[in-house]
Amino acid sequence: MKPHTLYNYFTLIRRMIIYNLRIIFANKFIWFLAGSILFYIGLSVIYVFSNDVSRMEDMYGIFIFSGILLVFYPSVFGIQNDQDARTIEILFGIPNYRYKVWLVRIVLIFVIAFLIMLVFTFLTSVLIVKFRFTNMTMQVMIPVLFLGMMAFMLSTVIRNGNGTAVLMIIFGIFFMILQDSSLQRSQWNVFLNPYDLPNNVNETVWALITFKNRIILVTCSILFLLAALSNLQKREKFM
Repeated sequence: MKPHTLYNYFTLIRRMIIYNLRIIFANKFIWFLAGSILFYIGLSVIYVFSNDVSRMEDMYGIFIFSGILLVFYPSVFGIQNDQDARTIEILFGIPNYRYKVWLVRIVLIFVIAFLIMLVFTFLTSVLIVKFRFTNMTMQVMIPVLFLGMMAFMLSTVIRNGNGTAVLMIIFGIFFMILQDSSLQRSQWNVFLNPYDLPNNVNETVWALITFKNRIILVTCSILFLLAALSNLQKREKFM
């Protein structure tokens, strides 16, 4: 590949990333970002003064909710924002639409969420309780990825941000109910806490359950993404 061709390629990628970052950080995303930061700080302070600071499983719950707040708005309202701004008509005119635009955007959403969560876990590891913050971040991002991809897929079906948000809240409540049921320690539990080892379960067995749970969530996330990108090829549904 010639140098000037390579330069043009990287310039195109840089401009695409900058353009999509402007879209992601536009509108109400900043409020969800602020809410995630305030939620993390507020509950962390409460946790320090009211609990045993050696309990990492409690911090896991804080990180999960903070991560969901970060990906909720861009995943749920992204399609509607394109429709409202009339940019979706332009985007559908781009060859390989799903790969050049929304795939880049959805990847950026989760990269940003991962980096912010990495900061949260690092600060907690330094200031509250010592743990492997990179491992904690990866564990947290898997269910966040699952819920974010589910929201993205549903947004391509419903094509309305408010409707998608309501449906995701219903799913969230359903998953939380399962959290308090017999499936709490099951590999099918979306909010399975790998740091909350049950008293009557062997560590090796628990590690296997956690591993299967993560495989299931990652696999479903990939399927949600493929389904969403497939839905975005149906131009007549969005015009």
